[in-house]
Amino acid sequence: MTHRKNEKGQSLLEYAMVAAVVAAAVIAMSTYVFRSVQATQQTIQTEFQKE
Repeated sequence: MTHRKNEKGQSLLEYAMVAAVVAAAVIAMSTYVFRSVQATQQTIQTEFQKE
């Protein structure tokens, strides 16, 4: 019985680790997405100021 409990805890820990890695990747990518959006907004603003 304790063997199954240990496996359940291990799989829960594995899911938590995968979720942490995915969250870290999303946070890291959000920086680049934010910069890209800012650059696009700047380009649009510059184009409107030319006219």
